Formats: sequence, C-alpha cells, structure tokens
Amino acid sequence: MQVVASLRHPEYPKDDLMRLPIALAAPLMAGACAAIQPAEMRVPQPLIDQSVRLPVEGIGGWNHGRFRTGDYAGDYERSEERLAFLDAVVRNSGHSGFVIKGPGISSTIEADCRMRERVLDFGVVEFTPRRMSYRCEFTADGRAIPARFELQEVRTGLAGALSRRERRGEIALGGEKLEIRSVHKLAGSPIEMATPIGYVFEQDGHPVGAVEINGQPVIYISDLSDEGLSRTITVGALALAVFRDPANSALGD
Repeated sequence: MQVVASLRHPEYPKDDLMRLPIALAAPLMAGACAAIQPAEMRVPQPLIDQSVRLPVEGIGGWNHGRFRTGDYAGDYERSEERLAFLDAVVRNSGHSGFVIKGPGISSTIEADCRMRERVLDFGVVEFTPRRMSYRCEFTADGRAIPARFELQEVRTGLAGALSRRERRGEIALGGEKLEIRSVHKLAGSPIEMATPIGYVFEQDGHPVGAVEINGQPVIYISDLSDEGLSRTITVGALALAVFRDPANSALGD
C-alpha cells in the first residue's frame, strides 16, 4: 500500500500513473531482447583460429539497398516468386543482383543471379523434380567476364533422407576457384538445422572462407592479404547473402 500511496503523489498525475508500468517494463523488455541472440553457425576451427571476421552492413530483411563489408561496398536488389498450379505443382523462382567495388576490382563487378525450383506437393508427400539451382553471371563495368557462380541442392545419405536442404556449388573468378558447401551445425550446440545457416568456401579441400547468413551476414576470410582470394570470397559471400533461398521462404505460409 505504501508503494501505491507514493505513486499517487501530486507529482504523478493519473495519466502518468497509467503510463508508469509501461515505462518500468520497457527497460526490462529491452534487456531481455538484447539477451536473445540469433543462432550462430559453427565455423570450421581453422577459420576461427586465423581468419578475419567482416560483418556485412546494410543487408537485412530488405529487398534492395546499399552494403559495405571491409573495403568493399555496393548496391543490391532481390525478389522471389512462387506460382502454384492445381494446388500441387509449385514453381519457385527468384532474382538477385549486386554491384560491388573495392580492392582488386578496376571499376565494378556486376552480378545477375537467378534461382529456379519446381516442387510437387501432395500434402503429406513432397517431391522435387527440379531441385533448387542458383546461378550468377558477371560483368565488369558492363562487359562480360570469364567468371561463374553456381549452387545446387543435393540430397545424399542420411541427411538427404531426413530432408536436410544441403547445397553445393563453386565460384570461379580471376583465376581463383573455390568449392562451396552449406553449413547446418550451430555453434556450441549438437543441433543441426534443416536449412543452411551459412556456407564454407574451400580450396583443395581446406576451408579458406565462410559466410554466416543468419541475421546480419558475416564474412570470414583466412588470408586478407591475398587480394584475389579475398575478392573471390567476398563476391561469392555476397551472392549467398542476397540469395532468397526457397527453403526459408515465407511465401507459402
């Protein structure tokens, strides 16, 4: 009762009394939200020990905008579409693109990326006659260059039987060629996600870079002094950071 009486002091008008519980609760809610962090992917140990960690600013839930990571910057845009025929045949498609400039790029590199997938959904059973494929074509200052990026869904072994959406691919740019594989394991947890939480870039079977795509994207580069390798990892990571993966799409909800 003493607390109530003190709150009814003339310094606290009736309207303020109604607002006070909200004001008191706001810092608690903010603190609770700050304590809840997005799940992080399990980065290969060699990259944790020696890589540079570069957050990608500007890429979140938006479909277009500007980004910056390390000494690289540019613009991006993306979209996705889902068409259903006879309530069973579903065609997923998407487009993303970005323009990037920075070290090792004389002017700009432009990426034009397309995703395709076809699904037969019969309710309790789902088939994918045309598995997800995502490809990018590149130009430099508007002129075609000999570079490629491709990513495809693969389903092998027990993980495939359990419907884990694994992706494999590669990027080739400026003499560098890197293999790409999706990451599903969470840091500090035995839990594995069905959909990718990030990707690792490998060269001759060894991890040389990675990108985490949950929340704000983060790029890991093993040797920042290697300009060609850093450029290739960054371009590949951005292609993945702007990618609207149909496995995570909310269009069918």
